[in-house]
Amino acid sequence: MFPYLLVFVVGSLYFFLGKNLAQNKMALLFFFLYAALFIGIGDMIGGYDRYIYGEIFDSIADWVRGRNRFIDFTYLIQGNEYGYFVWQLLVSMITPNRYMFILFTTFLIYALLYRTFSNYIVDYPFATIIFLGLFYYFTMTYLRQVIAAAIIWQGLRYVWERRPFMFFLFVVLAFSFHNSALIFAPVYFVPLRKFSKTVVLLTLISCLIIAMTPLPNMLLSLSGETANMSERTAAYVNDSQGFRIEYLLEVIFFMWIYLSNYNRIDGTKNIVFLNVSILFCCILLIFMRFTQGGRLAWYFFVGPIYLLPYLSSKKDAKWVKYITYCVCFFLFLRVSYAWEMLNVPYKTIFTNGEPAGSRLIYEHYEYNTQYASDKFVRPAFDIFWL
Repeated sequence: MFPYLLVFVVGSLYFFLGKNLAQNKMALLFFFLYAALFIGIGDMIGGYDRYIYGEIFDSIADWVRGRNRFIDFTYLIQGNEYGYFVWQLLVSMITPNRYMFILFTTFLIYALLYRTFSNYIVDYPFATIIFLGLFYYFTMTYLRQVIAAAIIWQGLRYVWERRPFMFFLFVVLAFSFHNSALIFAPVYFVPLRKFSKTVVLLTLISCLIIAMTPLPNMLLSLSGETANMSERTAAYVNDSQGFRIEYLLEVIFFMWIYLSNYNRIDGTKNIVFLNVSILFCCILLIFMRFTQGGRLAWYFFVGPIYLLPYLSSKKDAKWVKYITYCVCFFLFLRVSYAWEMLNVPYKTIFTNGEPAGSRLIYEHYEYNTQYASDKFVRPAFDIFWL
């Protein structure tokens, strides 16, 4: 467990000692490089998703090299997510090794995150603490959706610049990595205005009421049919676990901070991030009965990641920074222990033997046991030109 907690310790040092590094892009780059390497060289950490990604990638690499010409091509593409398939195809021309693919994909994710932070955020160290609390662990295993979210964030600026073509171009690109990215498309049509506190509270109450109806089930099913992913979303619909109190507590915390500082938020750009932050809370409430429902809110994480540092930069609002730090530490700790079975002991791709995490997951999902005895049984680099 210690190696995972060390990531938050490093982030905390950056947070407490980085008073003069709020806009230092080199310090941000070093932190993200450390975070990316920790995840990228981790040996199948985060659960079974990496095995699925690895098996498909290895099949594509074999197909590219003519070793598996008769494989079902539609199996390799997976639904409508052509962007992700192209990414796998490009990487497979450099390496046929699943570990290198995960490493390259992790670098892609963190390059996009770095660009998001450097383009939008006013206080990098504080924003990284929020990132660690809300999003860091998910970058270990939900590769496609995290890429989709990071791509969409590149296009957020076009909302306040009123450039619909560019905004929806990024939405379509994100959709090609994960179909759920479509949930962010309506953001463009949210009026560029700050709604009254009464309207915001009534909207949140309405979302809470909607959560108790069959409507969220219907929305998930409809999204699956629209994206041609009915089987996947059907599993999400059936994965109802009653009342997710942690979602409600997160909404209460974030809205308390937003509404306490509501008069400090002005300017079109800041209002866009405010509305994205409110939508983040709305999504959490609407889908609070589903384990996977929170994943739909990931696209809106950029709201609090931007807005909380912005608010803490205001006079007499430093308390926002330190209370948020405590909450994010708790969130990081909660996921660390919840994922302990998936991640402990931490192992890297440079150590042979069974991967990190549960042996049950390894026995069920490992498709090539040769990786256990030699992580580079498939070469790290094998450049192939068509």
